[in-house]
Amino acid sequence: MKKSFITFFVVMMWLGIALAQNEPYKKAKSINKIEIGGNIDFAWTFLSNLSNLEKLVPSTIEKSILTGNGKGGIVTLKLTNNKGSIIEKVVYLDNKKRKISYTMISTPLPIKNYLATFKVNKISEQKFEVVFTASFEVQDKNREVRINAFNTLQLELLQNIKKITNENK
Repeated sequence: MKKSFITFFVVMMWLGIALAQNEPYKKAKSINKIEIGGNIDFAWTFLSNLSNLEKLVPSTIEKSILTGNGKGGIVTLKLTNNKGSIIEKVVYLDNKKRKISYTMISTPLPIKNYLATFKVNKISEQKFEVVFTASFEVQDKNREVRINAFNTLQLELLQNIKKITNENK
């Protein structure tokens, strides 16, 4: 009896693990924006240089190293607290439209098909907004945590680009 219970328990654990690993990834999105008063060109130049990510999200990114410029550029992000590294690739850059998009090509995060976009929109001569959009695929078991984490990261980045822009008026 005891042996059959243990066998049953082991089989159920194995099935649970197998099912969790086969859980489908579903689309998710995180969008945040902020209005900023100041020099739009300064903010765009600072934001579109992905080597500045360590200054914009210091709680998460310890070091950002950019290799190459423009579309095709690669940024390696060393995460804080020895949480690994993320490698991202610029897939779209339009300086006239003030828009940049990049994908994660390597990440320790439990996500797939991550695409992030920064867009800077002019509101008036001394006012603009920065919109940060991230779309990705995630399993339901990680969905809420990942969306909350990306929202927190986006809000930190937006507050810091506002602060840095205000310091450079």
